[in-house]
Amino acid sequence: MDKLPLDGVRIADFSWQIAGPTCTRYLGIMGAEVIRIESNRRPDPYRERSISHFINQSKKSITLNLGHPKGLELAQRLIGLSDVVIENFAPGVIERLGLGYQELRQVKPEIIMLSSAGLGHSGPDYKQVAYGTLIQCFTGWSAQQGYPGHEPDIGGIWTDPVVGMLEVFLINAALHRCWQSGQGQYIDLSMAEATTMLLPEAALDYSMNQRVQEPLGNHHPAYAPHGNYPCRGEDQWIGIAVTSDAQWQALCHTLGLAVLLPDPRFTDALSRWRNQDALDSLLAGVTRQQDGLELMERLQKAGVPAGPAMSVDQLWRSPHLRQRGFFQTYQGQDGKSRELPATPWRLDGEGGGSMTAQPVRGEHNAYVFEELLGIPQPEVEALVEEQVIY
Repeated sequence: MDKLPLDGVRIADFSWQIAGPTCTRYLGIMGAEVIRIESNRRPDPYRERSISHFINQSKKSITLNLGHPKGLELAQRLIGLSDVVIENFAPGVIERLGLGYQELRQVKPEIIMLSSAGLGHSGPDYKQVAYGTLIQCFTGWSAQQGYPGHEPDIGGIWTDPVVGMLEVFLINAALHRCWQSGQGQYIDLSMAEATTMLLPEAALDYSMNQRVQEPLGNHHPAYAPHGNYPCRGEDQWIGIAVTSDAQWQALCHTLGLAVLLPDPRFTDALSRWRNQDALDSLLAGVTRQQDGLELMERLQKAGVPAGPAMSVDQLWRSPHLRQRGFFQTYQGQDGKSRELPATPWRLDGEGGGSMTAQPVRGEHNAYVFEELLGIPQPEVEALVEEQVIY
């Protein structure tokens, strides 16, 4: 591949935790030069977790003391050579550092800046502390997840990665606008609002009907059968989602349950939905005797949407993902080889982009300060002694 989509774009990355670094990982894979500004004064806690090897791929890293006037000046000089600035500190922090959008526009008028926070940067609650799992709670998601009659389910840390991918979309759109008009842009992103946007059916139901949707477990609000069904072996399951009469008939014939076709409880979609508990019990009695992967192949061949609930080890051995080259091996700076997911896309039928292992904190200090900013090596060494580059 001769050129990646974002070749020539430089990102000054002040983000930390998960959402921002997820965004800049994808931007780096797309060809942008991502320079992550880190600090030994306040290191990113996620640097010590295994996820760091994933979200910090395809980046460069420098260390800079933003609390020092000289450190602030160096940050501004780097931003002057950049196209995009991204940060996800608590509201007000980046402004107190002297790196707010109004200040950066003086450095480079066409700069694009994306700031994300739990509740955005305005409104009566914008200063509230908000992490991904908490955001699920106060955006309605935890009330929608889980099973009827049970406590709300947080459901894992997924808000941050989803927000990070939305940031990729926003930055690419802002870059397109800048290339056309020469104008920069400030993007204020609320993680909570981004998460709530993923609940369109519940929002519309309340807006139009004043009805609060309840958790459904694995059930669907309109279709049945729909859920995970036990298979042969310990903790083995298959997901089945029937959305039409034709799929229902194919399911019954494939499972040897044609006797259910004339049953008045299951003759149409509404009847099946109203009697889904009884239906689930009948299906489970058959599926638990069968191998999940083999059953999936039979059902898919018959036109029934189905797939095994795969564990991570099964996913890692997936012939489909292996054939697509989804997992790639990287040599880390610690000398260890790690196999990690790559990208879910292919460009011109080739790989998904340019991927390198997570950099050591400050690994690219010499490149950025000496080559990009043109600071003589003795001055860089003096800045290190002063703990400006730190």
